[in-house]
Amino acid sequence: MIGAFGTKQFEVAKFYTPKDISLSEALDYEEQARAGDKPLIYIKGLKNMSIKIAIKVDARSVDVTKEVSFWLLKMRSGIPENLILGNKAWGTNKMLLTSVDKSKINISGDGTYLGGELSLSFIEHAGSGTDEDGNAAVIGASMKASRIMLNEMLVKS
Repeated sequence: MIGAFGTKQFEVAKFYTPKDISLSEALDYEEQARAGDKPLIYIKGLKNMSIKIAIKVDARSVDVTKEVSFWLLKMRSGIPENLILGNKAWGTNKMLLTSVDKSKINISGDGTYLGGELSLSFIEHAGSGTDEDGNAAVIGASMKASRIMLNEMLVKS
């Protein structure tokens, strides 16, 4: 295993090895204008770390439809998990999978996915926020359904 997100492991394989891993960290700051001079910088703190990982999937080594479905359901569930690359958990908090992009998709004549590339975007989850009225996030029916479907998929695997 060269990494994991929750229970999903990344393996060294010809067709399932993470590649093009990018990491972004930045300061959260504000520029304060001054008449006739350069602006002052007020540092608020750190922004959440973000990570992107590209994974090539190929039907010769994985069930491509199942992999795409797994990552989409994981993202839709909205549950942060530890992201491990190498032997190190990235970020001081768990990571939230925020998007799954599919590209270079190859589909057979019968509609079966033969391969493609998945780009997974994660952001550090420092905690759950509230809306402008102070209300905690409400998990909608689609997110609840995604969590149920993901649990069913993991049990069947």
